[in-house]
Amino acid sequence: MNAEFDSELRQDFLVEAGELLQRLDEQLVGLEAAPGDGELLNAVFRAFHTVKGGAGFLAFEPMVVLCHHAEDLLNEARNGKVVLGAVHMDALLEALDLLNGMMAAVGAGAPLAMPPPALLESLLPGARPAAVVVPAAAPAPSADGGAIDDSEFEALLDSMYGTAAPGTIAPAALPIAPIASASIDDDEFEALLDALHGKAGQPAAAAAVAPAAVAETMAPKAAAATVAHHAAPAENSVRVDTARLDALVNHAGELVLVRNRLLSLAARHDGEALAAAASELDRVTDELQNAVMGMRMQPVGRLFQRFPRIVRDLARQLGKDVELVLEGEGTDLDRSLVEALADPLIHLLRNALDHGVELPGEREQAGKPRKGRVCLSASQRGERIMIAVRDDGRGMDPDILRRKAVEKGVIDAVQAARLSEGECYELIFRPGFSTAAVVSDISGRGVGMDVVKTRVAELGGTLQVRSNLGHGSELELAVPLTLAVLRVLMVRVDTRLLALPMGNVEEVFELDDGQDCLLDGRLVARHRGRALPLVNLVGWAGAATTATTGRHVVVLHIGHQRLGCLAHEVLGREDVIVKPLGPLFDGVPGVAGATVTGDGRLALVMDLAGLASDTGQLSTSLQLTG
Repeated sequence: MNAEFDSELRQDFLVEAGELLQRLDEQLVGLEAAPGDGELLNAVFRAFHTVKGGAGFLAFEPMVVLCHHAEDLLNEARNGKVVLGAVHMDALLEALDLLNGMMAAVGAGAPLAMPPPALLESLLPGARPAAVVVPAAAPAPSADGGAIDDSEFEALLDSMYGTAAPGTIAPAALPIAPIASASIDDDEFEALLDALHGKAGQPAAAAAVAPAAVAETMAPKAAAATVAHHAAPAENSVRVDTARLDALVNHAGELVLVRNRLLSLAARHDGEALAAAASELDRVTDELQNAVMGMRMQPVGRLFQRFPRIVRDLARQLGKDVELVLEGEGTDLDRSLVEALADPLIHLLRNALDHGVELPGEREQAGKPRKGRVCLSASQRGERIMIAVRDDGRGMDPDILRRKAVEKGVIDAVQAARLSEGECYELIFRPGFSTAAVVSDISGRGVGMDVVKTRVAELGGTLQVRSNLGHGSELELAVPLTLAVLRVLMVRVDTRLLALPMGNVEEVFELDDGQDCLLDGRLVARHRGRALPLVNLVGWAGAATTATTGRHVVVLHIGHQRLGCLAHEVLGREDVIVKPLGPLFDGVPGVAGATVTGDGRLALVMDLAGLASDTGQLSTSLQLTG
């Protein structure tokens, strides 16, 4: 096997086996909750079995040994000889963690260490020998092609891969009738697996499988087939390097800019042919843009599947009984957001388990089921993806939040008295704010929720908090459907053009005389019964000092806060591609990049989270009276 071919096989194994191991995290947690689910048990068994097959072909013996022991335990459960309990699931999850570590080592080209004997022993299904022993010889199959049992088939696979676990059958020990062809195709191999083990949730086929259908020389084909079995059908999908995909997105974005400019030219000229051509280009560009954007999308389930294990481990650490419910896993999300949202969601889930859901005894005294419920849901609302974390726990007490905020010096007593119930909930996002009575490794250090706010704001997202004392809380974040093409509201400040991300725009209104005033030294406007902090962008945008303050107000929702930006003119919505401005603008607050407008002018795309932090306007807004 040459080095290039070996490298390709290794990479294919890392991708395909990696996907299986990702799914196993969620499947094992589900199996712990429903150990009698035959279909799920079969799926978990096949996953370990498939990874073992690929690892065996590539001679990753430590992975083979570990998967082999996990298989044995799962096979005993499939045969009804053992009921998987908490100890078994702990061992299987620990084995999964170790497999993930081994995968990382393979990817880095590092050597693999054999699994710890203690872990292998913990995978034994109870009172059985410390080593897995298969008889040294297997009975010869009958002349009429009688079926072989599971242990014989496992021994056969181990012998084919050349990395059988200690004590397993040697290749020569199992008679195999020769056949004319040295290999079988994927369909024949899958039929063999189904006949021996049964399809998911179904008993093994009664029809006998002729041993002649299997040959030792099928090992490469079998290994490849078992791994490929769990991937998307080859004729329906193709793996594309992300750099190439990003280049395609960039080219489509350039076409969008040209389209915008042509439409602007057509609007200023009366040529009917030009207008028709511009309209046709507009249609084609939209279709191309949508197709390219679709290539960037992934189901949010790819993000959600890592959380059942996290919730399970946290709940056990806290001594709580919690069920995690996942909803809307088929909702599509830009692939760049999948990883970006992982940490914020982990913080929200930890907060729900630590602060929200009560201990079983507390829940029982409150008339609730002992098992708490946390729901992680996703849905699409227009061009925004809404992701919510809901719990049925104790909820948040606005009075406690007010008192803690004053105690920690976040706000003074006068400001605290003015806060509405909703504004009290937003205090949890303040730096250094925590209501935990005891600092733990999970939460209570006054960090985390502030990190969530900052990260979501950087993604152009918003946060909403709702709570019902005694019944639970909900934290909902909204992020753009995609970050590749940005829909903005174009405004003019003096002679400058500024692009404000539409995902953060709530409304636009014109400021009446006397509607704005200074409150505690800050410029605010009375709007909908509340004090709306205002940001005057004239100086920030480098406009002439003689320029008058604009009277158009764009109300923005940034993170969990609202503020209004003053502008001279609101020009309308536009789809843009954000281009970096280079090292000279690195660290400039409020600037995300630039874009070219339809009429060829340059517009600055604003980083609203940076703008809000720079102008000091993220302080909690105050309720106006009178």
